[in-house]
Amino acid sequence: MQEVGKRCTTAVLLRRAAAGEQWAWRELVDRHEPVVWSTARAFTHCAADAEDVSQATWLLLAENLGRLRSPEALPGWLATTARREAARLAKARRREAPFGLDSALLAPSGAAEGPEQTVLRSMTHTRLWRAFAELPQRCQQLLRVLAASPEASYAQISAALGMPKGTIGPKRGRCLAELRRRMVGADLAGEVAG
Repeated sequence: MQEVGKRCTTAVLLRRAAAGEQWAWRELVDRHEPVVWSTARAFTHCAADAEDVSQATWLLLAENLGRLRSPEALPGWLATTARREAARLAKARRREAPFGLDSALLAPSGAAEGPEQTVLRSMTHTRLWRAFAELPQRCQQLLRVLAASPEASYAQISAALGMPKGTIGPKRGRCLAELRRRMVGADLAGEVAG
């Protein structure tokens, strides 16, 4: 059945998945997981939240398999649904997170490294995330998608972020250059202050 799945159109897979055929559902997920994951990762701040968004997106697709009007628009539907789920989750997280508590402080540290390495890694991560947080929102989203799903195609990234395919490469270069400039600026500011 696997060979048949590779040749099926999205419309056929949606129909067969709605009819309960597990191979069709697996094929849909295999084909479109990069779009869902990239979008979820672009609009969330941690991998656990991205996993929640991804799971909610697939659940919504399963609940709406028979209602999709345009099977060829499935990647856009998945990207839009993942963005909405990420926004819903972010709103819920704001209500439940204690004010001023950084979730990174709750993460376990590496047990095998010494105190010096732990401090240096922490300082580097802090500088990197500060510089990253200063980037424009679109740069943050694009870089998150590229880091979380390096195998995603520009077409998938375009669908996930709503960016024209031809602008992704140049935008990536500008965003990385800006991040690099901010990191160097932070290093120089630290030397002057020290």
